[in-house]
Amino acid sequence: MPELSEIAYSRDATVAAFRDYYRFLTKMYLEESDVIEPPEDGWPTITPAILEGMEKGDEVIELLRHLPYIGSGSDGDSPDVAPWAKMMDWQHVCRILAAGKHRTSAEVYKFLSEGEYQDAVPSAVVGLTDTGPDVECFLLDTEQGTIYWPECDGKIKHWPTVLMIDDDPYDYCENDKEAEWRNEAGWAISDFFETLKDQFRELHFIPISTEKVIANYGQDRPGEEDMRPMLQEIYREHGWPNLNQYRKEECLKAVQKALVEHYPDRADYRELVDEEAKDLDARIKAAHEKRYPEYAEAATDA
Repeated sequence: MPELSEIAYSRDATVAAFRDYYRFLTKMYLEESDVIEPPEDGWPTITPAILEGMEKGDEVIELLRHLPYIGSGSDGDSPDVAPWAKMMDWQHVCRILAAGKHRTSAEVYKFLSEGEYQDAVPSAVVGLTDTGPDVECFLLDTEQGTIYWPECDGKIKHWPTVLMIDDDPYDYCENDKEAEWRNEAGWAISDFFETLKDQFRELHFIPISTEKVIANYGQDRPGEEDMRPMLQEIYREHGWPNLNQYRKEECLKAVQKALVEHYPDRADYRELVDEEAKDLDARIKAAHEKRYPEYAEAATDA
């Protein structure tokens, strides 16, 4: 395991790690247009004044100014970059704050990106994801050059494909609450993204559309016991994880076709052609009745 003293922060290397990860995701399932690149001088809307309420250091602001982002749609939503993980689009956030049209503040986005840990996150650390119930929190430290994942699944944490940091945060943290989230799972920044990429390569992370990713961990929803093996087989049949052989567009269409046929309430209707979408509601209803027969019986009795 790498010692914390062996890791160093570099803004350029951090930006490159984000860009490389997003490029990897576009090769598997993301639309290339989902990734938005900063102007040469950085995002002009991201300034210390706009984000003053977050109480972040200068390097955090400069990093956010130069990162690429996964763009938010008209509904403010964005595609998953991992199961239960959507990256915070800080340039979009700052445009909202600068416009002043919403009753919100930088403090709100501090909470949204740091969640329950916000009172124990130093000024050199920034949350990367839009957190919430059952949503992952990634915390990047610009002094250490690390990313921490407090809710990391045990199967990743205990059997990592890339070694985690070897340190004891209780030796240097100002309070136990900060030490708690640092003590869960942490990597050097580039190693963190390699860890996520490995989960996709091994199909422990499985995209079910261009926007949604599920994990091959945990308990299946009733009636979905065979869904994840079915999807893994589709990806392998289309060449994954060999990027020289992988046929992205064909694969994603095959995924949607299989979901419509077997798990219609998991299909993304936005990615279906008209003929496939016509009877989707009926298929979803039938799938629910099969999965939850007690509800179907109750509706019949009524």
